[in-house]
Amino acid sequence: MKKLILLSLLFISTLFTSCNTSSNHYWIDNPTNEPITVYIDDTAYEIPAMTKIEIDLEYGKHQLKYNGQELTFHNGGRVNKEQAIINPTQSTYVFMAHKFINENDERATDEYIQWAQKVQSDSLRLKVNDTITTIFVPFKITNQLFIKKGDFDWQYNIEEPMPEGITLSPPIITSRNRSLQNDPNYQAGKFQETLFKLYREQEFKDYVKQASDDKIEFLLEKTPYAELPKLKIELTKLKDITDPEYKQKLEDHVHLFYQWLDMKGSKSTTGFKEVLMGQQLTTLRSEFSKKHSDDYSFNQATNEFDDQMTPFMRYQLNIIDNVNK
Repeated sequence: MKKLILLSLLFISTLFTSCNTSSNHYWIDNPTNEPITVYIDDTAYEIPAMTKIEIDLEYGKHQLKYNGQELTFHNGGRVNKEQAIINPTQSTYVFMAHKFINENDERATDEYIQWAQKVQSDSLRLKVNDTITTIFVPFKITNQLFIKKGDFDWQYNIEEPMPEGITLSPPIITSRNRSLQNDPNYQAGKFQETLFKLYREQEFKDYVKQASDDKIEFLLEKTPYAELPKLKIELTKLKDITDPEYKQKLEDHVHLFYQWLDMKGSKSTTGFKEVLMGQQLTTLRSEFSKKHSDDYSFNQATNEFDDQMTPFMRYQLNIIDNVNK
């Protein structure tokens, strides 16, 4: 089993093709064998079995309902959207590394293959032929409600077939990597490349069957919607700010943040720039430092606030409390 997964699936000799382009849309996916109905706000989405649908989701706060469960989530108001799949059934998906290698190249040695196995594999606990075991495999699994490209940077989405081979081309020389021109490996040409694909669970198992008769089962459990972790602002250091004026100013900024969570559409985009990317906190830090040169209480509190805001800057889709503050 280990050899088949790590070698038969990880290493494929190169042929030729080109990589599919990416889309900036969201999808709701139904990988089950039965149709489902998913509600986002007042819109019902009827999704047939083994089907994903594309949706346009307005910036701001939304309610998601499925199968008697519901939660509040936020679609961040940014111009640069990222790909994401909404997984209301909390089904398991597989993020797989496919290593394409020219086996005729003298650099494709057994030592290189052993090294690639080590650095491109992760330890995973799963059931193989009714036995629970932990092995190193070239894939990760997830059943997150929002499967984000920021977490799993796939080149091939679900329902997009992996090619049988790819054309290996050297990286583009820029001012930042011009030293590659003198690199012997660059001059010899590329002999390997790794591409990543996102699979539905059954699609991946069908893929494994091409190389192995072993039966594998994943061991992820589903967390009820109500128990999923939520992003929130909880400032433990706010009370330590020694200057009441600046304590109030930070409280006011937190209030603006929660107002932004309630904004919709273009207002959310504008609010994002003002609240999450604005210079107001930097200005306040500078003012406080000049007024209280040896007092770091305001800096510590605003740093805590920045840390808790960071996920809203990194990701489009975040589970939040349905609370106005």
